[in-house]
Amino acid sequence: METMNKTYYVEIPASLKPDQLSMMMELEKDAFPGMGAVDEQTLVPLTRYGKLIQYRQSNDSRPIAICELMRDYHDFQKAYIFGFYVRSDQQGKGIGKLFLQDIYPILKQDGFRKVCLTVSTKNTAAVKLYEKLGFVIKETRSDEFGEGENRYYMEYYITK
Repeated sequence: METMNKTYYVEIPASLKPDQLSMMMELEKDAFPGMGAVDEQTLVPLTRYGKLIQYRQSNDSRPIAICELMRDYHDFQKAYIFGFYVRSDQQGKGIGKLFLQDIYPILKQDGFRKVCLTVSTKNTAAVKLYEKLGFVIKETRSDEFGEGENRYYMEYYITK
């Protein structure tokens, strides 16, 4: 896909080599400083048994954005976005919007009818992006990931 004179494309690895795993953990720490970053104990199963979608740019060796997906065990037609972020040096360029729009067809092809996520109530930029792309706040979850970690639970229905 040609956008802003840069080529973006989706890559879905089935596994991660040790150097890729190290790079992913660095990206996680950058995107979710503090307690939010996931490590190899989470990244390996997410890649093998969930879906790790990387958004890449042809001239960059590292992904510019990441989406980590899991299937809802109780509703097999619902995907849960476990993590979604744009690399800090690539933010503010509209990449998050483009990436999410490229993820919807993948979810539809995989048989999902609904996608959900949680986002910090303090992350107004992300909330606005998700709402702009069709997500609706369904509830506020207090202390979702520990004391003071309040999250909006948001859903999007994938159109036919």
